[in-house]
Amino acid sequence: MSSGKAAPFAEDIPGIGNGVERMRIAATLMTGAALLLSACNSAPAADAEGDVADSDSGDGDAAFVKFHPQKEFCVEYENSGMMNGTSVNCMRKWGTERVEIEDFLVGIAGVSRREKAHKIYIGDKIYVLDTDKMTGTVTKNPVYEDLSNTDPIALGKAMMASWNMKDTGEDKVIAGVACNVMSSPQMGSVCLTDKLVMLEQTFMGVTRIATSVDLTSGGDDANYTLYENAELTEGPDIEAIMKQI
Repeated sequence: MSSGKAAPFAEDIPGIGNGVERMRIAATLMTGAALLLSACNSAPAADAEGDVADSDSGDGDAAFVKFHPQKEFCVEYENSGMMNGTSVNCMRKWGTERVEIEDFLVGIAGVSRREKAHKIYIGDKIYVLDTDKMTGTVTKNPVYEDLSNTDPIALGKAMMASWNMKDTGEDKVIAGVACNVMSSPQMGSVCLTDKLVMLEQTFMGVTRIATSVDLTSGGDDANYTLYENAELTEGPDIEAIMKQI
């Protein structure tokens, strides 16, 4: 297994040489860790309650892909440290559709700048939008196909072993929801619900903590379809870039 294909959402890797992007990648990888942890704790075809979910994809397709044990959720976060501001992470259809909305003031070496992003993951496509200009890029998610055709249990175990992610035994209640703290030297610490929704993360001088948690909805539909109203161009070939890392 190559290191480039290990993380479900490694599409941010083109900016890996930039400090801001590395912090964003860290946040993305921790979300990926939650997805992979789900593989270690639930069978691929079982839903969040343990029932076989072969007809509940949300789109009528019985042979759907499932990346997460929580069918849908939407979490708002407050971020502090080197990245101050708010972020939103929403997911539906068992993780095959996801939205990230970020509004940060980033400070590095005494210099601060505003960073905004609206990212949409739909199937094997990634849309990165500038909502002020309503422009953006669309790229192919280089790991979607691999994850769709890989035993998620084996993949999850391999990733958790490579990151040395372990249960600390500490429990918290954040925004009224209980979570369990896991940590690793490589990935910092993360607090996950019993269905592996991330409520807190500390990594690379950045702390992210949930301020609002909805486990019954994937959030506003408009956030998933915003790309339809944007002027899009083809993004970089992420898979080719990943192979060079």
